[in-house]
Amino acid sequence: MVNVRMKVMVFEISLPDPALWIMALLFSAAQLFILLPMNNFAVFYMIVCRHFQLVITNFTKHLRTVHDSEYEKVLNDYISIRKFVSEMDNKISFLVSTSSLYNACTMYFGISIILHPEEYFNVFQCLAVWCLVIGSSIAYLGLTMSGSLIYESSNDLWLQAHKVLCAKPEITIFQQRFLSMVEKNLFVTVWKILPITRSFVFAATGTVLTYCIALDSIQSLKNISAMWKYMA
Repeated sequence: MVNVRMKVMVFEISLPDPALWIMALLFSAAQLFILLPMNNFAVFYMIVCRHFQLVITNFTKHLRTVHDSEYEKVLNDYISIRKFVSEMDNKISFLVSTSSLYNACTMYFGISIILHPEEYFNVFQCLAVWCLVIGSSIAYLGLTMSGSLIYESSNDLWLQAHKVLCAKPEITIFQQRFLSMVEKNLFVTVWKILPITRSFVFAATGTVLTYCIALDSIQSLKNISAMWKYMA
């Protein structure tokens, strides 16, 4: 018997009875509650990263008017910022990796509906899958792009600090320590492994897309092999 893939449903029913409509609404609500946590985390992560990005940006603007005698406080403030970002990353970087895995799964559904539309029974099922793919993709892009803002703001801070301090004839020990501190990249990560930068966003999307197509090709070859065995 040929193993035929089915992505969404394997049967259709009509809904003349109000009880069936109630069941459909309950099922839809259950699916909504299943999908919401992942997208809610993406929204939460975007808000947190945006907050840190604004803090670093305001810190960079304030650096232009700082007096030499205030750099001890500036150094302590920047160490506190790095500490908060590091603690946040330690606690939720694993959830970023699970969000990436979730997006990869939904992208596979999107690839399958493009390459194998015959496996979906009607336009409503196609629309449901497309809504899932588009929603999760937008949430994932927002998550990764907001994470990359911290890295970009940190680079802007380093450029501003380098511009301000290198223009001085001599710098104090606190200014030296501050300059050496901002030279270290500040970023958030995916499970403490990969830093989230703008290049990571495009590289991760391309890699997931490539693996989805490869996985779909492998599955198609298995089905063809099963068909030949059945015919033999």
